[in-house]
Amino acid sequence: MGYRQIFAAVIGASMSMSGVTAAICQQRPHAVVDLRHDGVYALDIFTFLGGCDKVYHWTIVVLAGHISSPVNGFTQAVGEITADGVVSLSFQRSAQVAFVAGEVRDRTGSGTWSSPTLHCAGSWSAVRENGPTLSTAALSR
Repeated sequence: MGYRQIFAAVIGASMSMSGVTAAICQQRPHAVVDLRHDGVYALDIFTFLGGCDKVYHWTIVVLAGHISSPVNGFTQAVGEITADGVVSLSFQRSAQVAFVAGEVRDRTGSGTWSSPTLHCAGSWSAVRENGPTLSTAALSR
């Protein structure tokens, strides 16, 4: 995938995030939605145990604390980041799954992962590439 395709996918995901955030706000107009961890994150995933590739690079999108993959692909990410920054996530591709745990503070995060189906484990680190698409003030209206 070329630079332009990746850029278009990230821009598309960001635009999609705006629409979904607006839909959440319309459903719960008086609810406080925590956006402090929202954005696009670049993940570096390191394998320390097992025969998996030693390094993976992946991108996830966080919207209102919910984690997903930014574009449809072979591997899907699903999970959440709590208001306190606790990360709970899984990656799934066909019958293979990897479970991820850790925490996010400010624009960075780290933790561990393991895969019972691949018999691998390791650590991860992440950096947020961009921030929330709507301000908290806009959500309280």
